[in-house]
Amino acid sequence: MKEHKTKQLNLLCCKLKKLQKGQVLDYNPHQKQQDYHRAGVVARERLFLAGNRCGKTLCGAYEMAMHLTGRYPNWWNGARFNFPIQAWAASVTTEATRDILQRTYLGDLRGAKHENSGGIIPAFLLGRITMKRGVADAVDTVQVKHISGGYSLLGFKSYDQGRAKFQGTARHVIHLDEEPDIAIYEECLLRTATVEGHILLTMTPLQGMTNLCERFLKAEKGSGKKVITAAWDDALHLKKEEKERLRKSLRPHEVKAREKGIPSLGSGKVFPINETQVMVPRFEIPTNYRRVFGLDFGWTNPTAAIWGAYDDDTDTIIIYDVYRRSEVAPAEHAASLLSRGEWINGVCDPSGQSSGAADGRSLIELYANHGVFLTKADNAVESGLMNMLERMRDGRLKVFDDLEPWWEEFRLYRRDEKGKIVKRNDHLMDATRYLVTSGLALASLSPEKRQKRRTVADWRVV
Repeated sequence: MKEHKTKQLNLLCCKLKKLQKGQVLDYNPHQKQQDYHRAGVVARERLFLAGNRCGKTLCGAYEMAMHLTGRYPNWWNGARFNFPIQAWAASVTTEATRDILQRTYLGDLRGAKHENSGGIIPAFLLGRITMKRGVADAVDTVQVKHISGGYSLLGFKSYDQGRAKFQGTARHVIHLDEEPDIAIYEECLLRTATVEGHILLTMTPLQGMTNLCERFLKAEKGSGKKVITAAWDDALHLKKEEKERLRKSLRPHEVKAREKGIPSLGSGKVFPINETQVMVPRFEIPTNYRRVFGLDFGWTNPTAAIWGAYDDDTDTIIIYDVYRRSEVAPAEHAASLLSRGEWINGVCDPSGQSSGAADGRSLIELYANHGVFLTKADNAVESGLMNMLERMRDGRLKVFDDLEPWWEEFRLYRRDEKGKIVKRNDHLMDATRYLVTSGLALASLSPEKRQKRRTVADWRVV
């Protein structure tokens, strides 16, 4: 018993010495974790997009602990706070916040005040703790002693409380573990804006390419956002045997998200085919190829169109141009469509026949008033997708490799876990389906080519 107490006392003294040197607890970050911390110097919004077991939650929690205490290790080259801060930590549910975040930060609070609680913040740095009502052992707020004097305040929240619970006063640091709704994220941005605070988002992208993922992955340089990705190969603590065991336990469509932090594609891609079978370098389209376009209507969602050239001899379609634009009037869309060739016929989303304007006119009628005459396409979704897939597999549907908007949608076009098409960022895919299923009969030659054919025919009659 005496030896045990001596060992505990020595352990506590060792930790006290580390605290005096500026450390919270032992933390030996791998390279991707270090990159995430370093990015705090230039980015106030940071996303750690990582597979499971890659240390993303621990990474965010350790950084938060350093900011709460003001005790940074000698190697630290990230953002710093030299005063007590106001902070939040939140996860998907109250239970997840308690069982994961609270446990990581504070450990088991049932022990004596100055014993090691098992959390990354030593128990003897904790001040007043308030508990949540109605959820056993769930902490609401906790004071953390800052090295400069005074106490930082950490509050625990959960996304299931709703956006309104994230309103309030300014916060210097907010740690969001796993993906929140975009409305909650934007509310957190407002809380950090006035004090130039930081948002630490640590997540595995199991919901696919959501608006929040796009916010980071498509952010321009200098936007104040930074993404760090990490996979199992970056987590040095994971042995080869364990990684193999984990892979075997996952469903196929989850592997990329849970191993590499790549946004999940639900239960699978709509077109399970290697894109090299469909992609071709741009070339000059022969004049004997007939042309047609497909159109998908939108407003807040983009209006999207694709142009195809059809070779009668080989029954092959070449997708050679795309258009995608939001929140402009039909007149502007029509002008862009006509600029590709007034003689090219178009097929469209049949819902455009219904009244879409205040005066009861249909979208098809509105476009006709501006010189674009459209034919309603067959909107049988599954048979249309199967038609596209068959053409892709046997080489009768090709797409130019420089049409990045089309390839962007193709790569993320997926089904959810119930097998339904995920209706997000799919407008060019819909336009392509309309063209493939209903456009070939309407495809036409250029006026010059048609004139040549008539001239030859007249000469033969003579």
